[in-house]
Amino acid sequence: MNSHLNIASVQMYGQLKMDSNLNSMEDYLQYIQKVFPQIGMVVFPELAASGLGGSELKKLAQKIPGELTDTFSQWAKKYNIWLIPGSMYELDGENVYNSTPVINPIGEIVGVYRKRYPWLPYEKSQPGDKPFVFEIEGIGKVGIMICYDIWFPECARELALQGAELIVVPTATTTGDRIQEKVIVQATAITQQCYVVSCNGAGFGGIGGSLIVDPEGLILQQNGEGPCMQTALIDFDHVRTLREVGIAGVSTPLKAFKTNKQTFSIYNKSE
Repeated sequence: MNSHLNIASVQMYGQLKMDSNLNSMEDYLQYIQKVFPQIGMVVFPELAASGLGGSELKKLAQKIPGELTDTFSQWAKKYNIWLIPGSMYELDGENVYNSTPVINPIGEIVGVYRKRYPWLPYEKSQPGDKPFVFEIEGIGKVGIMICYDIWFPECARELALQGAELIVVPTATTTGDRIQEKVIVQATAITQQCYVVSCNGAGFGGIGGSLIVDPEGLILQQNGEGPCMQTALIDFDHVRTLREVGIAGVSTPLKAFKTNKQTFSIYNKSE
């Protein structure tokens, strides 16, 4: 069983026009294919294609599948990669969600995750209400969150309990609390005993500081504010070993959470 996945996380400079962003995204994909053909998954920041949108959500929103996801599917197939193209504004009836489609190497959309915690009061999209974990056959399971979701440990816990061994978090943090968010990324990796890829944007898309963290909270990749590309080898067997024998060989929080059946009154509130 091949339990390894080479991953590239692109801290892309976000621009104000979708065409410019799409051109940049494909430039990165062309470069990766040419220089790093061993890469099996490419991750982009939150709203990498459209930009942050502001009050223009409905103008930017598209149905899934639709024209934008058709482009993503063509890229995934052309470059033979698992593609997590950041996120996009998804139009569903009258509602707009901040959604991440996941596309496999033959161009199929294997699922869509809707951000559960829009950054209120500034982000005007509707919240999703379901976790999303998908499996790369013969390799491992991957969960998706988007940006502010990582501040809510329940989101990551639910993914881990559904088997996620890698959590990918497209992000567009433009604010000073990225410092705290990076600590949360490490804490999430430790408490869920999994890899976490936090791919932030640069320029109009964020202040950088992207991270790739291993299941013991050790930082494998970290960058500053400018555009860059991070690469890492995700070892799913390493996750399984640590979940069995423990962080630093001693602590197994995920196993303990499953075996020690606790209830918490805070989750039984009627309001």
